[in-house]
Amino acid sequence: MRITARKKAILSYFDPHALDFIRSEIGLPPYDVPGIAYLLNGGLAGNKKYQLESARRTLESMVKDGLLERVTSYERRQDKTQGSAQAAGVWCKVSRYGLPGQVAVVRDSGGSIAIEGEWCRVE
Repeated sequence: MRITARKKAILSYFDPHALDFIRSEIGLPPYDVPGIAYLLNGGLAGNKKYQLESARRTLESMVKDGLLERVTSYERRQDKTQGSAQAAGVWCKVSRYGLPGQVAVVRDSGGSIAIEGEWCRVE
């Protein structure tokens, strides 16, 4: 396993000191592929498929090496295949990446369907 500059940069996004800036740009961890590509390319990721695929391959390599953990969530995303007329969006599976042992519980925004109580990790 080689620690490349891209892998170092991705790991730096999980640093508690950088979390305020990262939160303002792409939100809290676990991060998705477009968010990581946005940060890696200085906000120029846009619709450039090769940048998204490069970021995805790097993230998958980090999962394989045990540096990150992947979790799949079901989220609403913008439908880019139907053009700009389709504003509603679609539900799809999204892979999110975080530090090992920290991606199982996602913070809740406190909406109307939130469940009160405490949680604990079962190993």
